[in-house]
Amino acid sequence: MEKTFRRMKNPKARQAYVEAEVASGLAHQIRALRTQRGWTQKDLADKLGTTQAAISRLEDPSYGRPSIKTLLDVGAAFDVALQVRFVSFVRLLQETRSVSREQLEVEPFEVEAEKVRFRDDTALALGKE
Repeated sequence: MEKTFRRMKNPKARQAYVEAEVASGLAHQIRALRTQRGWTQKDLADKLGTTQAAISRLEDPSYGRPSIKTLLDVGAAFDVALQVRFVSFVRLLQETRSVSREQLEVEPFEVEAEKVRFRDDTALALGKE
């Protein structure tokens, strides 16, 4: 991490690192979510109303051109949320230096919802948290 951080003193190196991490991170996570669910690229394509070739591009780290709308649609197909936000370079380095398959997998809402419990569901329904 130290070498990478030292290279980031150059603004072009920082930008290149961010672009590469965003492209590869998204591609790898889309593939991880798809395989977590046991889907083929064709299965995901059918859910998105697109082609298998389009899914192949989304899973290709060198493609790097999905729009926010496409990512929102992918999130909807997987029944997960999309979060996009700005972070510091140090935080990005910390979060991307070592990523496991388990960190890329996300449970769909219905599976996760079964695990959520509230102390008082009636208070929550009335807006009292």
